[in-house]
Amino acid sequence: MGKVFERNGCRIKLSEPELYVDNQGRNRSGHMSHAMAELANGTLIDFNSNCSPVRLNGHAAYGWIEYRTSSDKGRTFSDVKLLPYAQQAFHDGIFTVSVEKAAALTSGRVVAFCLRNDMLHPVCCEPWFTPMAIHSDDGGESWSDPVEVSPYRGRIYDVLCRNDIIYILHFCNDAEVTFTGNKPEHLYRLYVSEDGGESFTERSVLPMDTQGRGYGSILFDTDGRLHMYAYNINRERYMDHLVSSDLGLTWEVCEPCYLEKGIRNPQTALIDGVYILHGRGENGHGFVLYSSVDGYTWDKGEYLEHDKGFCYYSNNIVLREADGSNVLLIQYSDTYASWCVNVMHMRLKIEKI
Repeated sequence: MGKVFERNGCRIKLSEPELYVDNQGRNRSGHMSHAMAELANGTLIDFNSNCSPVRLNGHAAYGWIEYRTSSDKGRTFSDVKLLPYAQQAFHDGIFTVSVEKAAALTSGRVVAFCLRNDMLHPVCCEPWFTPMAIHSDDGGESWSDPVEVSPYRGRIYDVLCRNDIIYILHFCNDAEVTFTGNKPEHLYRLYVSEDGGESFTERSVLPMDTQGRGYGSILFDTDGRLHMYAYNINRERYMDHLVSSDLGLTWEVCEPCYLEKGIRNPQTALIDGVYILHGRGENGHGFVLYSSVDGYTWDKGEYLEHDKGFCYYSNNIVLREADGSNVLLIQYSDTYASWCVNVMHMRLKIEKI
């Protein structure tokens, strides 16, 4: 057993970290692409990047995308498969692909959202082109041609699927200067798809000051309200917070969430009535986890991992176990040398005290 925390009448139990992708063993790296989705038949599809350990010391998207499937909630996985769109893009040499989010529909379709990174730029994980989406109707055996999600260059930071409607949080920032907002036209937009990722419609522009903002997460609460959280590079202990009561058509600006240990690249989840937030800590130090009873006020936080530098990009998915209990599968990057990373898994369960 890993770490255990008691919060608000609950016991939060985390497993020991498990190695998912051994990049060290194959002399590779793998930042950013941590998308996961559970198909209608219970199969988990889990993405990772296979990137150069040399370009930007391993902190770059210079490579391609792999994925594996699991029929036992992420305990064992299939052989590695290559994502054709990402592989072809790498061979063509204009842009690389990252897959940070994916969505699954009741039809069995999975939609993967593709960030296109400028391969020719020295950093190579930015600037960004317009985002694309591809889908598979056969469990990842084959994939559709790409469809543009938005006419605006930028990065899709989160995706949710609710009642077979896909909600997409897109930060319209080309990252020609930096990944945080630095121009008036750098805006967060919410898109939806009601036809399984065939087409996308802008639902709203989120009413917030985007200067110095980056990353983002969206979450439906227990009452069906849609929450949006964003990182503020100038106040890393204060996470911007908006709430919509009409499925993203209009938004209320709330007080920023105070986070004692800070947050970068926030990722959120709701499991067994407990709200979970995890990401990189203040100034990028450590991997930190917070919990909340309402999604507005968060506890003091706990470090899950010690500071190792440029890592701890993460994602999560709630899975239903065979015994009917829920588990939050957390995937994150973990430095093994310089800025090179392995990909790790950690499992979180809630126990009522």
